[in-house]
Amino acid sequence: MSLRLRLVISIGVALTLLWSASAIWLWRDVSQDLQNMLDDRLAMSANMVAGLLKRQLAFESSSGGRDFSNALLSVPASQGMACQVRSMRGDVIAATDGAPPQLGGTMAAPGFHTQVVDGNVWRTYTLQASGVSITTADRMSGRDLLRRQIALTVGIPFLIAAIGGLLLLWLGTTRGLRPLRRLRRELAQRSPDALDPLATARLPLELKPLIETLNQLLGRTQHAMQRERHFTNDAAHELRTPLTAISTHLQVARMTSGNTAETALADAAAGVARMQSTLEQLLLLARVEGRLPFDERDSIDAATTVVRAIADCNDAGASRIIKTVRDGEARLAVASALAVVALRNLIDNALRYAPADSMVTVAATSDETSVCFRVSDQGPGLPPAEAAQATQRFWRSGRQHGSGLGLTIVAAIAERYGGSLELSNLEPGLEVCLRLPRADV
Repeated sequence: MSLRLRLVISIGVALTLLWSASAIWLWRDVSQDLQNMLDDRLAMSANMVAGLLKRQLAFESSSGGRDFSNALLSVPASQGMACQVRSMRGDVIAATDGAPPQLGGTMAAPGFHTQVVDGNVWRTYTLQASGVSITTADRMSGRDLLRRQIALTVGIPFLIAAIGGLLLLWLGTTRGLRPLRRLRRELAQRSPDALDPLATARLPLELKPLIETLNQLLGRTQHAMQRERHFTNDAAHELRTPLTAISTHLQVARMTSGNTAETALADAAAGVARMQSTLEQLLLLARVEGRLPFDERDSIDAATTVVRAIADCNDAGASRIIKTVRDGEARLAVASALAVVALRNLIDNALRYAPADSMVTVAATSDETSVCFRVSDQGPGLPPAEAAQATQRFWRSGRQHGSGLGLTIVAAIAERYGGSLELSNLEPGLEVCLRLPRADV
């Protein structure tokens, strides 16, 4: 079911129920008022006849009196109305033409009554005054006809207004939903790789939050696709050279023998190891940047992070590390595997680029919201221009060691959890500060 039809049906049903309830309430009120008005007319007619009889009797008594015992007055009738005057003995003294003899009855009690005479339903009013019983009556069929005429007079415009209202509602919703149709056409005409944000100008206020949310989704999708392209390009670029070198070494090993073949095989094995390390780092970077899940519940404290990161280094490197941990029980709001990888990459860089006989300092401090890991070395440091590029993929500052992904992974982990990575030069050396959020206690 379309949104337009759903809106028309829901609003139309609601308005129809409201109008119908109002019409029923109005009709009952009008019908009751009409009944009371017609009853008042009967009572007024009876009182008018009583007044006339009283004056007539007073006049004739002053002139000698008159006997009504053998007299019957007949008055022309009005359609649907009747009047009958009886003596207290039950004799009909006067009556309108066509009035049923049983209308008043011999024992009619004063007041309003509804009775059936000769198959017709009458509404009667009886008044006893001046020694006579006066009964006025309306045929209920006439009242019903009057009510039907009123109902038609009111109902036909109501029906026309209801149908016209539904038609206008349909046209109004059609016009109001034009922005949705324009948006549908615009999306249908887009190419599959078009991820540009949609224009929000000339949109209703109700649609702007939807389009803004859709633009955010398009932006995230575009960012994810860019990451995928970067990963594919980086993998193809970085793996092409090691694969070529490995193939060359294997060809040399097949064509030679002795020490030359063994050297070629060793070089091929080293190339495989470098390629495996590069692949692992590329896959880890893709998982971190792609927000793929890690075991976030497996938290770790600062002291354990330092110990495990140092343990991943080789024995020669571990002997050159000086560690200082304050408030080591502070737990990180970071997956333990990522915290250890980030700190290990910083330590590996410091050990790789610092002089072989120098020491590397690893310190951990914390405050109320974060834990800061500082790794300091005594190497050549980085010029400010190169420090700004240090977190770019495969950037090596002219030194062809490693894959160039270590600091990129550290920066991605810090960004994922809202932390930060800062590089600053020392005299001599370089200090890297990795700040990660602290878990709530």
